[in-house]
Amino acid sequence: MRLSIIVPMYNVADYVTRCIESLENQDVDKSTYEIICINDGSPDDCRTIVEGLQKKYPNIVLLNQENQGVSMARNNGIARAKGKYILPIDPDDYVLPQTFGKLIARAENQALDVLYLGFEIFNAAGTSSWQTDYSVQEDTIYSGVEGYFAARGKAVNDPDRSWAILYRRDLLNKFQITYPKNVPYLEDGLFLAKVFAVAQKVGFSNKKFYQRTTRMGSATNSKLFFSEQAIQGFLLAVQNIKQFEGSNELKEHQKGLVNHVVAKFLILAITSSADKFNFKKYFTVLKMLKRSSIGSIEMGGVRNPYRKYIEFFNFSKLLFPFYFRIVNR
Repeated sequence: MRLSIIVPMYNVADYVTRCIESLENQDVDKSTYEIICINDGSPDDCRTIVEGLQKKYPNIVLLNQENQGVSMARNNGIARAKGKYILPIDPDDYVLPQTFGKLIARAENQALDVLYLGFEIFNAAGTSSWQTDYSVQEDTIYSGVEGYFAARGKAVNDPDRSWAILYRRDLLNKFQITYPKNVPYLEDGLFLAKVFAVAQKVGFSNKKFYQRTTRMGSATNSKLFFSEQAIQGFLLAVQNIKQFEGSNELKEHQKGLVNHVVAKFLILAITSSADKFNFKKYFTVLKMLKRSSIGSIEMGGVRNPYRKYIEFFNFSKLLFPFYFRIVNR
């Protein structure tokens, strides 16, 4: 089987039919790919809708589980997958018709570990607000580390998403890469860091493919980022990526990516308290770091904007909130 599409579902009954129908309206034989829908204990009609679609399409697989969150839903779907490549899709999004063939063929022909796919973002009113431009990257095959940074930049929207990307399933299995538990914000970013730390061949497609919708109430549109739960998740992400590093024999440039991601999650953890001069919250974060045996952060491989922050954080944790406010005025 060439492709397994992973669709986690929770309270998306209004969108899931559009999503699945777009995945079925493709230019490859349905026997060559599967659509794995994971009903994450959804209280709406997601399960009933997918059961109805299964009567129409034989390549739909439905997994039912108690509510465990999107990360565990994706993990359970990937564990069931049979395809050579994995494609995560959010159920309130959809893809353009007749687009699978060339994308899968390119990943296969170039033996890619990862293939970035083009996407377009639509606001809540349904108007296009942004789309990818991979014209510069499209003709290059990158290493994992350089591919990670090639997908980023000031003009890039949502670089830490894991959807609209093809992943070679053997790579995920070999390095036991899964989505993290109890990291409620930017869990995709931690997943990506592990993938790109070990990937050897990364490509970019500039063809229009993925249609991203904006829906109020999702994690990225809530106050979750500034919550205690999110802060604990960021620190858990630091521990998680360091454990991944310790479990694998990484080269220096790969360790550099790990250091960069550690710096990123650390800065995310302390940003809200430093920005608002909430010293009680800030010192709580420092205590959590100490309990986690996280002291000075290794600088090798860390790139800006995080490098300048971590340099000062290593210099003086006490003065860091003042520095942060000054440079972000």
